Amino acid sequence: MSSKNINKIKKDLENVKNKINLLNHHYYVLDSPLVSDHEYDIEFQKLINLEESYPNLVSNDSPSQRIGGQPLSKFESVNHKEKMFSLNNVFEIKDLKLYMERLEKNLLISSRNIKFSAEPKLDGLAINLLYERGVLVLAATRGDGTTGENVTKNVKTIKSIPLKLMGNDFPNVLEIRGEIFMSKNGFDKINSSNSDKIFANARNAAAGSLRQLDPNIAASRPLDAFLYSIGYSSGNLNISSQSGSLLKLSKWGFKICELNKIVSGLGGCKEFYKKIYSMRDKIPYEIDGIVYKVDNLQHQKDLGFVSRAPRWAIAHKFPAEQKITTIDKVRFQVGRTGVVTPVASLKPVEVGGVIVSNATLHNMDEINKKDLHIGDTVTIRRAGDVIPEIVSIVNKGVGRKKIIMPKKCPECGSVIERVKDMAFSKCTGGLNCSAQKKAAIIHFVSKKAMDIQGIGEKLISRLVDEKIINNTSDLYKLNNKKLKNLTINTAVREDSGKEYDITLGDKSIKNILKSISGRMEIKLSNFIYSLGINEVGEVTARSLAKKYQSIEDLSKANYNDIIELRDIGPVAALNIYNYFHNKENLKNINNMLNSGLQLINNKKGEGNLFSNETYVITGKLNNMSRQNLEEHIIENGGNISNSVSKKTSALIVGLDPGSKLEKAKKLGVKIINDKDFYKILKI
Repeated sequence: MSSKNINKIKKDLENVKNKINLLNHHYYVLDSPLVSDHEYDIEFQKLINLEESYPNLVSNDSPSQRIGGQPLSKFESVNHKEKMFSLNNVFEIKDLKLYMERLEKNLLISSRNIKFSAEPKLDGLAINLLYERGVLVLAATRGDGTTGENVTKNVKTIKSIPLKLMGNDFPNVLEIRGEIFMSKNGFDKINSSNSDKIFANARNAAAGSLRQLDPNIAASRPLDAFLYSIGYSSGNLNISSQSGSLLKLSKWGFKICELNKIVSGLGGCKEFYKKIYSMRDKIPYEIDGIVYKVDNLQHQKDLGFVSRAPRWAIAHKFPAEQKITTIDKVRFQVGRTGVVTPVASLKPVEVGGVIVSNATLHNMDEINKKDLHIGDTVTIRRAGDVIPEIVSIVNKGVGRKKIIMPKKCPECGSVIERVKDMAFSKCTGGLNCSAQKKAAIIHFVSKKAMDIQGIGEKLISRLVDEKIINNTSDLYKLNNKKLKNLTINTAVREDSGKEYDITLGDKSIKNILKSISGRMEIKLSNFIYSLGINEVGEVTARSLAKKYQSIEDLSKANYNDIIELRDIGPVAALNIYNYFHNKENLKNINNMLNSGLQLINNKKGEGNLFSNETYVITGKLNNMSRQNLEEHIIENGGNISNSVSKKTSALIVGLDPGSKLEKAKKLGVKIINDKDFYKILKI
């Protein structure tokens, strides 16, 4: 075929794709169809016919590629180009007022003059979309803010998300953030037509649908999306406001929430909150509050971030829905560290679309303060719309029974003691207590610890109950013989009504053993964190790994040496010292190392590249997440700070740096381009 004919076919194909994309945009985004369904079907068939005749011309941005492909075996982890932050919450007007006062202090202007982009807070699932040259190439869940799961195939089935951006004023590489959700009507339909799985609420339905390994199942679910912000951009977008960002997103073909509004100051925020709250039940999708974002992007840069949240945005949550129910009984739950928590068993009641039958009572002080007894009729709510808790007593029950902390652990029979000067009590059984043992192993295999996938809570509980494993080192002794015929659940036969055991199959056993063998090399910091030492989180574990370089050196450290480490207080230092002076703990660690587990840390000769130097990072980094860069610096002996001072060794600068750059210049702090810094790291 001549090049002239090929070019004509390419042009025809591009015209059909553009027309279908336009029709999709009007139908799914603007809710204003341009043609009938029949006419649309004709155009779509034209596309299919052309692509079947010329399969080598099929592209990723084709509307025909929204559905298809084989089911995945698992979701791949991917890094976001720019971190996805969470939001801090306020629940009361007085707290919102305090937030406004902080803005005034930081921006040196009256909050009455601050404009906000006010947006309903969608009760869905955060998503990050990566476009290259205008074509969708990757979609990922928020995950931990730095790394999420690749759900591209499933997101492509959502017709309100463009596979190709409209217009031509977009940069080569672009991240778009938003929320995937399911409408109330769609949720009702999926539950009424799905006999196998009934979802508790629309958010769970959206999350469950997006995480289907088979994209064809996701395609059958009524998912939708609103987009609300721009993440990483390889070029200057010439946008000066959040509202300008929304206009740009709309221009590129994204669906924007129609209720968004620009308001001014505390008064404008309160008025918008009141209006949206009053119409909440009439809105066709679930929302759980309002998000206020400082509209001016320069002000956003000046305000910056604190911890995992931006200072320039706040979520004003709606009051948690409350219902009345009865306390039937109270059980006492033992956690990983031995803390005994009273949990109320309630007469089941629906709260915010979820059936609630249990609620935390926190501790005995809280029980006594509220005068709670078994048999009382109480008001409950889902705190932050998540954790059920008892608010107050409605009626004191006839013959109400006092709630008493047991003297012995319900799991192991060990003595329960009230911790001095604290509000909680603890089981003294340690790892002789099956509940603490199970929780310790669950923590050990978790993602941020050893990241051994395929070994969940139910399996660990069964393994401990059957005495197949007694500690974390026993995981490395598992084999086909020990797992064969292990009962993990029971079910009832439909024909006879008789119960039967569900056991682990050969494939499941193979996957479990493969997961364990696949994690025989682990970072020292991850291993320290996995041990579950009280008060030792990820940051402390990294500090210990950096200081001691090996588990042997850490086990020999004395208390005075440990407490010298930055951010380690006397309680944490004592916990660490005591842990490594417990013979059973040391035996367990040695058994794991003797099983072939290798702990990797900085290689000899490395690790001191940035010895005792302190770095601050600002702007959007090229080709690396902020967390990854921080880890590289820490692993090479450096420290990370969030603020620039005279003690700062250097400021690492990415695209669109904030006010930290000006401060560094004033203080004479060394400034390094992020790309040049990668060269120093040799990455």
